[in-house]
Amino acid sequence: MSAPVQIESVTYSYKTAVSERKVLNDVSLRIEPGEIVILTGPSGSGKTTLITLIGALRSAQEGSVQVLGHELRDAGEKEMTRVRRQIGYIFQQHNLLDSLTVAENVMMSLQLCDEKLSSAEQRQRVVEVLSQVGLEEHVDKYPRALSGGQKQRAGIARALVTRPTLILADEPTASLDKESGRTVVELIQALCQEQGASVVLVTHDNRILDVADRILHLEDGEIQSISEAVSANTSQMLRLLDRHDPQASLYLSAFSLALTRVAMADNTIDDTERDMIRTVLNQSSDLGQGEVDLVMELAMSQVRCKSAINGQAHSIFSEEQARHFIDSMHAVAAADGETSPEELAEIRKIAEELGFPVPS
Repeated sequence: MSAPVQIESVTYSYKTAVSERKVLNDVSLRIEPGEIVILTGPSGSGKTTLITLIGALRSAQEGSVQVLGHELRDAGEKEMTRVRRQIGYIFQQHNLLDSLTVAENVMMSLQLCDEKLSSAEQRQRVVEVLSQVGLEEHVDKYPRALSGGQKQRAGIARALVTRPTLILADEPTASLDKESGRTVVELIQALCQEQGASVVLVTHDNRILDVADRILHLEDGEIQSISEAVSANTSQMLRLLDRHDPQASLYLSAFSLALTRVAMADNTIDDTERDMIRTVLNQSSDLGQGEVDLVMELAMSQVRCKSAINGQAHSIFSEEQARHFIDSMHAVAAADGETSPEELAEIRKIAEELGFPVPS
């Protein structure tokens, strides 16, 4: 089965009479069948532009955009429309029509698609998908009778009723509370896996990243893997903080680690404890929310590792891992041309802490 989305060397700019702003710069991307890809990035990074190119809602200026077997670069309106009818769209706002019932809103997608069904078959398909999203008791109600989360679920039903092979979701949890947002994204995940659909989901919500098969980060018009983005942003954050206020940098590192150790002393950490740590760190620094979350996760990973080690009578790592760990520490120590006694002493100390054979 060919990839439903294949983008090569796409560049896109917004042009006016006096200026030009490049929002995508030589972007290449491939989405595999059945894959859930989450796209993150700051506001203005080009996420919406990219997803509208994939969704045949705008035409590419440079490069190749192949979606569901169609080349969209220089495609005519008829072909663009044909592709749009094969894609399920889920937006931040549900965009339900208040004058239509929930069933009628969902049925509109079926009436616009190429699949020809009788009225009875359409009704059966609509009721079936609304039941899948937990709205079986609200089929013939009007949107005003639904909660925000229920309206968004109706929007998901509308996107999935045509059984598309590609789903595009643009900030589907942004207008929802934590519980409703989590329910919605897990629903997208479950139903798309059931139907074998690929998903491209744009989000700022780091609470839902775990549903993805792959996470990509778009910044300054270029795509990075999440590991590349985290590495670059962490290094930049720590350098800036250290340069601005070295004492604050030391304090924040120690502070976040201490708060995390207290919260995880009983081997668990719940959302209320996480929220409290986040609040305290926000009040104690000028970091952005994403940076605070990153500091928290780094501290938690250290505490988890230490707890796992302390809870074992022997090392939690294999002999091969221990050997690689020690060899790598020696390589780093010798990188400047010599290994000092202080570096050797530190290697021994770390080996002892981790339960490794202490090097001679």
